Amino acid sequence: MSRWLKCLVLLAIALQVPAALAVTGFRFVSTRGDWIGQGARASYLPPEATFTVSGTDGLAQIGVSTASEWWSLDFAAPAGEPLAPGSYPDAARFPFQSPLGAGLSLSGNGRGCNTLKGWFRVLEYVRAADGGVKRLAIDFVQNCEVSGPPLYASLRINSRHPLVVPPMAAVAGADFAVFAGDAARLDASQSFSRRGGALSLRWTQTDGPAVELDDPTAVAPAFSAPEVPIEGAVLRFRLDATDGRGRSDSDETLVVVESALAPRTQIRFHGDGDDYITGGRSYDYQPRNALIGFSRNFDNGVSVSINGDTWWNLDLAAPADAALLPGDYMGAQRFPFQDSTAPGLSLSGDGRGCNTLTGQFTVYQAEYDDAGAPIRLDLSFEQHCEGGAPAAYGTVLMNAVPHETVARRLRAARRGGALR
Repeated sequence: MSRWLKCLVLLAIALQVPAALAVTGFRFVSTRGDWIGQGARASYLPPEATFTVSGTDGLAQIGVSTASEWWSLDFAAPAGEPLAPGSYPDAARFPFQSPLGAGLSLSGNGRGCNTLKGWFRVLEYVRAADGGVKRLAIDFVQNCEVSGPPLYASLRINSRHPLVVPPMAAVAGADFAVFAGDAARLDASQSFSRRGGALSLRWTQTDGPAVELDDPTAVAPAFSAPEVPIEGAVLRFRLDATDGRGRSDSDETLVVVESALAPRTQIRFHGDGDDYITGGRSYDYQPRNALIGFSRNFDNGVSVSINGDTWWNLDLAAPADAALLPGDYMGAQRFPFQDSTAPGLSLSGDGRGCNTLTGQFTVYQAEYDDAGAPIRLDLSFEQHCEGGAPAAYGTVLMNAVPHETVARRLRAARRGGALR
């Protein structure tokens, strides 16, 4: 057969195999007990369903309506980031998500989640020259009230990706940061198999200083963050998941390991079980998971604002509007209503605050610019709402090496040992 005849034959075969047609549609599978989908299965396609689409670089919003139903869908990338192909774990209810987290919401027919936890995977998101949405393909899972029964769904707008609700998915969890020497844990808890039985998991480290996982087949294997140079390092892990029918999927997550000797900004606090402010929970905020602001307050002290998975405010002031310098501050009262001779303190947030309080705090390091705004802080605090026994305890670091680390380095230097 001549070369030209072969080309004609191949062309004829290609013409007989149509390319995948672009599809617009929305399909979901709701499990029993799910509030939004009411345990039903549904599929919406034109012309019976009308689709309205709008979007920005970081947000896609879709409306789906028929003669008797309506649905609203929102998908948001973390603030300042584009909505790009990839996995978005730990999504919270849009528009109330952390500015550093993804937002998701499916509501409709008079039903919506108060809170939610979800995951979505963007297969494609292409905007037109006029700013509209040209193509979109997203698969997602939504759990109302964070731990409610899941709703699985698939959305397509002029996309060649098939309109198929995924039967399973590997979800390796959100990227996160730790400090060298800390205990850390990966998280594949959002991985799922709808009808293929239990998932078989396998974690593999693919980049960064080697660490040992305590169980590479576990949902949440633990490891110890390795020692790293002052500039830190990044660990990369791949998650492979296989269901009982042989279907497989993979995902990856990144872990940033920061040196224990590097200055850091971090607010940590926790409380006793009966503490009103914390509810006995622990919180850990860093610039990677929250927007953190520091400012000088009107009592010449320091105010800290946190906007993460929820919001918090911390205020501290020395007695008599004095500068907040290193030292112990006992007998603190609720800021800004403290007596002139008493220090002021207040941790509030997530809709809760003390009417009155007693407490204390210690400032280990403090440095300010010419205008009095803080540029370096290291302090700890203890707060008792209404003067009761339950307490909230916390530490604040702003561009500082923890004083415990500094002391350990000095002790090592005096012994002539390594500075670790």
